[in-house]
Amino acid sequence: MGLLQYTSNEMFSSTELVRKSKNIFDKLNKNEIEKAIILRDGKPGIILLDFNEYEKIMNDYLKLKEKSFNQNIKKENLESTKQIEEQITSEEYQHALDEIDKIDFSFDSNSAKSEKIEPLKEFWD
Repeated sequence: MGLLQYTSNEMFSSTELVRKSKNIFDKLNKNEIEKAIILRDGKPGIILLDFNEYEKIMNDYLKLKEKSFNQNIKKENLESTKQIEEQITSEEYQHALDEIDKIDFSFDSNSAKSEKIEPLKEFWD
């Protein structure tokens, strides 16, 4: 069924619907037409569908809605995972800073003097 597409044999005036409703319903049930567009003042006002066709449309709609919902859930999960990863990175950063604070940078001149002093070697040696 095309979106907003209908042929002249699918269009019926509201007066025609009242007078020939059985004929219109039979055409829908026998799949002679996919839908019946009921015109009011020359403009489309109502659409009549076979109930089986309506069920197919609704099933497709619900599947698409569920798929969209699942994609939104996956997107939210991905965003929360990124936030957790950023949090872990922050925790690791803080841990690294704590480890740096534990390092002893004091200079002991006595230990430096006790080391063996070697003469500098020439580049060519």
